[in-house]
Amino acid sequence: MKLGVDPLKCIECGLCELACGYHWDDALSMIAASVVAYRSREKKNYFGVLLKTEENLILGRPEGIEVQKIGVTAEGSTQDPSAKPILLREPCNLCQGFEDGPLCVRFCPTGCLYLDT
Repeated sequence: MKLGVDPLKCIECGLCELACGYHWDDALSMIAASVVAYRSREKKNYFGVLLKTEENLILGRPEGIEVQKIGVTAEGSTQDPSAKPILLREPCNLCQGFEDGPLCVRFCPTGCLYLDT
């Protein structure tokens, strides 16, 4: 199983980040979350989801899903972790240890995040 993303359903409520932060820190904190909801400053009502897995960064945007290998940019050069704080966070482990599955899926009000088998 893996986490699926439907970026067209994202409303940038931040509940996925809070739930994920709770999984990692046992507190309602976004700082350790493996998933980040973001809003574009350039475009009105443009929301996306960024998810860190063991090997990839999954970028869910309205125009589609993009998967990037961690450590490599599209041009093949090395990514700078200081420019991308999510690279310093733990990768998603589907809330290992929680019986009901990933907390972000349970608390997402729109179904933007879901379990994909």
